[in-house]
Amino acid sequence: LYYSHDDHPQYMGEELITGKTHMPTPTKFIWFVDANSALGNAKWKYNIVMNTLPKIECIVTNEWWWSMTCEYSDIVLGVDAWNENKYWDIAGSVTNPFVYVWPKTGHRRLYDTKNDAETFALVANRLTELTGDERFRNYWKFVLEGKQDVVYVQRVINASSNLRGYKLEEIAKKAHEGIPSLIMTRTYPKYVGKDQTEESMPWYTKSGRLEFYREEPEFINAGENLPVYREPIDSTHYEPNVIVAKPHPLLRPKKPEDYKVKSEDALLNTEWRQARNVLVSPEKLPKTKHPLKVTFGATHIVHTPKYRHSAHTTTGDTDITTLLFGPFGDIYRHDKRMPFISEAYIDINPKDLEKLGIKDGDYVWVDADPQDRPFVGWKNRPEDYEVARLLLRARASNNTPPGCAKIWFNMYGSTHGTVRGTKENPNGLAKNPYTNYQSLYRRGSHQSITRSWLKPTYQTDTLIRKNLMGQIIGKGFELDVHGPIGAPREGFSKIIKAEDGGIGGKGLWRPLKLGFRPMNPNEMLKKYVRAEYIK
Repeated sequence: LYYSHDDHPQYMGEELITGKTHMPTPTKFIWFVDANSALGNAKWKYNIVMNTLPKIECIVTNEWWWSMTCEYSDIVLGVDAWNENKYWDIAGSVTNPFVYVWPKTGHRRLYDTKNDAETFALVANRLTELTGDERFRNYWKFVLEGKQDVVYVQRVINASSNLRGYKLEEIAKKAHEGIPSLIMTRTYPKYVGKDQTEESMPWYTKSGRLEFYREEPEFINAGENLPVYREPIDSTHYEPNVIVAKPHPLLRPKKPEDYKVKSEDALLNTEWRQARNVLVSPEKLPKTKHPLKVTFGATHIVHTPKYRHSAHTTTGDTDITTLLFGPFGDIYRHDKRMPFISEAYIDINPKDLEKLGIKDGDYVWVDADPQDRPFVGWKNRPEDYEVARLLLRARASNNTPPGCAKIWFNMYGSTHGTVRGTKENPNGLAKNPYTNYQSLYRRGSHQSITRSWLKPTYQTDTLIRKNLMGQIIGKGFELDVHGPIGAPREGFSKIIKAEDGGIGGKGLWRPLKLGFRPMNPNEMLKKYVRAEYIK
């Protein structure tokens, strides 16, 4: 998460908050592997693109379709798609008790691609040739010999308490015949705590019991030594990140003034706000306001959930899928402003649209906190700002409550190449003329309004916790156990009209004009809503 936080630790004023065991090192090299557009879907994406990537010396991406991550990589390696896989592999799921075996396929490779592991092995082999050091080659010995599945995957199975005893060849044969293999957990479905609740085994804590009071100094300083509720760090109409609680003798958090920072300055500064510890009683909270309401005119919590009938970025993979995504699909692109044959949109309650002077189908600008979004320093970089500032259609939606708005997560975002495409392509498509990467936005993306946040109590040096593997107790940072986490998918934003929704930016969007939308229902639509067509 530090990488998406511009590779820097957390400070409150001049005091370092990030623990020594968590201290990040500057990212110098990244090798993405089938990462589902890890860059395209990153929170604070445009800050990474504009400010973090230039400090990284090399970015390599393994991919089998051209994603936004590929757009900003130095090297892109074409690898096998799932239907081209030549080696057995295994996977699991949190929703069922089976171990999946990925089959070897008989499909021919469409292009000169490699398996992911082969790309590492071939690079290592070349390093051995250049340096004479056999360790590079030996590390990937069984990949170079074509035995990566029967050796390396089997090693994973042998080391797993829930898979030990299986032979890869045997469960692969069963999978080919449609016979599943169970993950050998003690219960189905698996649940945490069976050993402790039913058999009195100790929990992985200092006391061996469930602990509802945290005695570590970092938790006391944060005011989170007791179970408390905090307002969201940004996506709230009220004062953000406050501890919603009445005064209590056990709650003694370090206040901003203890860090030699004024409380108001810490509220306004998005970096300092992450470690701002202020108590507000439940009765007083509704009387507070998010500072952006006053200073910026922000009105909506904009959140970016994943689309139910898609997976990560698959909305943008094929034109037919995209065409069915939302109400703006038009295979002919009568309105040449459209980035593709459909496009991204933001759901807003019709009553809110009326207050904002926006019609269903209009294009709108969506802006979050201007001090760091869409990226730090945007005021002095107008060309980059044009790429990153979010422009999309507004859709009237009664499913969306007032004060909230929604943008689906599953849409390819703008790059420098796609913005160039809207100007250079004769058809106006938001497609990079050099790579053919296709955006579903004219400008920006849903990640224009998000950013990464660091939580102090996730960065302690004193918390006792279980190691990631095995039964060992440790302290401080541990990957995937104790460290910064989270994918903050929302931001408090201002929404303003950019252009009319009608073709070419003139007048009303046609479905609205015809009366087939909730803001202007005709008699046919009203009859449909009343279910009178079934009488």
